[in-house]
Amino acid sequence: MRPTGIKPSTRLLRAAAAERADIARRRDRLHARREGLAAQLDEIDASLAALDERESLLGRLAPESASPFTVDADGAEPAQPHALQPLTAEVPNGAVSNGDRAALRGPAIREVAVSLKAAHRDGDALHYRAWFDLLTSAGYQVAGKDPLAVFLTQLSRSPLVRKSTQAGVYEIDREAPHRLARQLSSLQTKLREATSAPSTADLSEIRAQREEFVNAIRHTERALEEAERVLGADPARAPAATSIRAAG
Repeated sequence: MRPTGIKPSTRLLRAAAAERADIARRRDRLHARREGLAAQLDEIDASLAALDERESLLGRLAPESASPFTVDADGAEPAQPHALQPLTAEVPNGAVSNGDRAALRGPAIREVAVSLKAAHRDGDALHYRAWFDLLTSAGYQVAGKDPLAVFLTQLSRSPLVRKSTQAGVYEIDREAPHRLARQLSSLQTKLREATSAPSTADLSEIRAQREEFVNAIRHTERALEEAERVLGADPARAPAATSIRAAG
């Protein structure tokens, strides 16, 4: 039987309103808790990525397979050293062999990831987990013990990627090549001004300024080259960028 024509009592209506208010409060608390956990997860992923990068650097400086010495997680050396393992064979273009397939490593990870996302004209913002899925769905792999953490580290280092206002969401900065070109021009101008300083100036201070500008120029040039390589150079701006580099 359907309760048609039955008018709820004032007491029932008051109880229902209180229950709805309680549900709304609980929902708000759960949403806040979920956002807090998501932020903590992003921090953990970033920390894991940093550790993976440190381990990768150690692998390049002192390959584990080239040394008979190992240390346990608690810092104690085992009684017997592990047997030597053959070095991982390398393949070109930022990849290492991984069985029958090649896995991306280093800057190649972010360059391929940004290229894939830029080709999808469905918006430039995406959560890094979905971005990682986009990369792997295209048939690519990421080298490292924690591929997602390595991917996040490389993605955050791309000169073409910036964080959005949402936690874990990154977006492509399509204006990056123009911005980097302007920044490079400004740095070149400052370097020329520092070089043409009057002879009465402090030479040590001039050398320090010049070194600072030269390092900044090199960093900006590498970022600009990567941005142009991934998104494509702007023909209207390319000659100016070339003349800027030539002036240095």
